[in-house]
Amino acid sequence: MYQLTSKLIIYRRAIGKNSILYRLADICRRFDQNDYSREELTGEILDEINRLLDVATTYGFNHNLWHNYLAYLLAMTETPFTLVSEKAGPQDGTVNDFARNDFRIFRQLFDYDFSEMEKTLGLTCFTTIEHYDAVVKSERVFNRNVSEKVQELSKLIEGAKSDDELYDAVTGFYRRYGVGKFGLNKAFRVSDTPEDGELLVPITNTGDMRLSDLIGYEEQKKRLVANTEAFVAGRHANNVLLYGDAGTGKS
Repeated sequence: MYQLTSKLIIYRRAIGKNSILYRLADICRRFDQNDYSREELTGEILDEINRLLDVATTYGFNHNLWHNYLAYLLAMTETPFTLVSEKAGPQDGTVNDFARNDFRIFRQLFDYDFSEMEKTLGLTCFTTIEHYDAVVKSERVFNRNVSEKVQELSKLIEGAKSDDELYDAVTGFYRRYGVGKFGLNKAFRVSDTPEDGELLVPITNTGDMRLSDLIGYEEQKKRLVANTEAFVAGRHANNVLLYGDAGTGKS
């Protein structure tokens, strides 16, 4: 695995030294070189599996947690390439060669075989996370906005039959949703205690509201729709401020 991650270019920041991927790659390196204590290496592996389960719980991942995690890295890593691709799709340029290189590496990581390590160390944890049946959770417990999008990307990568299909799957994802925290979440709040300079934090349990959910504002809804259609069509439109009783779904 370390031989793969060391060749990443655009997504190199996805493998920071504290990341699950970096630590697992280092574990695989020591295993391949027979440079380890069985007990210590087993403990380190289980630590990373525990961290992966935490990520899976936060984002409601299911079925193949390893694939979901790798797709999460692709979806959340902001780079010049991914930011340029969001909402617009890939642009012509040599950088696409680097992107294709990295996507091929991620495909190989998707297919990485942990069986020899499991057999040698007497583990089954990798097999388990690749065939995972998650406990049903309330939407208030996990970030549904990110969960659905990342699992969609994971399945698209699984189904890609060629390098071109893989490239189209990932760049198409960026075009539809964007990338990173601001691309994958749809609502934010100002943090009371900003951490790491993060002033805006995602609201992770937003409900889906439609105009049909607004009660008793039929005329206002008609005017709002007409105004929005005019704006989208490039005609004159007004700024809009919605008002009404609390709990009627204005937000």
